[in-house]
Amino acid sequence: KMSSNPHIPAWAGPLASDDLFEMENTRTDGPRTIKLGGKSHHILGRSSTDATITLASPTASRVHALLVANKDDGVVYLIDLNSGHGTHIEGSKLPPNKPTALKAGHEVRFGALDGGARYKVTQAPSSRKRSAEGDAGGDSKGGKRHVPEGKVQCSHVLIKHKDSRKTSSKRDPDGIEIKKRTKEEARAMLEGYVKDYKSGEISFEELARKVSDCSSAAKGGDLGFFEYTKMQPKFSKAAFALNVDGLSELVETDSGVHIILRKA
Repeated sequence: KMSSNPHIPAWAGPLASDDLFEMENTRTDGPRTIKLGGKSHHILGRSSTDATITLASPTASRVHALLVANKDDGVVYLIDLNSGHGTHIEGSKLPPNKPTALKAGHEVRFGALDGGARYKVTQAPSSRKRSAEGDAGGDSKGGKRHVPEGKVQCSHVLIKHKDSRKTSSKRDPDGIEIKKRTKEEARAMLEGYVKDYKSGEISFEELARKVSDCSSAAKGGDLGFFEYTKMQPKFSKAAFALNVDGLSELVETDSGVHIILRKA
């Protein structure tokens, strides 16, 4: 059941400048632009009394979605509030009550795909780099981080290289190949594997079993469900930004180069 007073995440906070984020209406009805206006969040919905931004669409719910800025990483997230017809980014329906990062160029629809309020993200901040990033999941030495709530389930393929923090794997226990491989060569290898996956030549699970340097290869790359703090920061940022069934760009961490597929 939707509430007129949705839960505001503890990590919510205003952006450094209102010019950092803007959504533009691509239809003629409703507000032309949406900005945060120095606020940490906006409630979007059909109700002019319960929402701070009114959506002019008959398929939008009274209280439809939450637009919220993360005060620590500087990213703006969209959270569907269990709306009747859903919230969609690039045609993919968001899972309810799960933060999804907005990026410049994203098309967002509130309500039915064929008749909902439609906006395009014309300006969105990228994550601010932290002064210290831990090698694995958890808080960095810089202190406690506020992160998106909930968990995601992902699979990944990892290709290690000579600069990886651990230059061995079950596939290459002595690191004979890994220690000769540059990061650029690892990226090129993974780009080729992605093309094979996208062409339908091989499933993601089969690809992970065949080439991944992570122990999760035995499970087809499946990492199970995990919280934001359980993985390296760059990995979690990419994973939590994906829609379900979405595939990431190449992600570089201390472990090597990854491609991530979000499953749930």
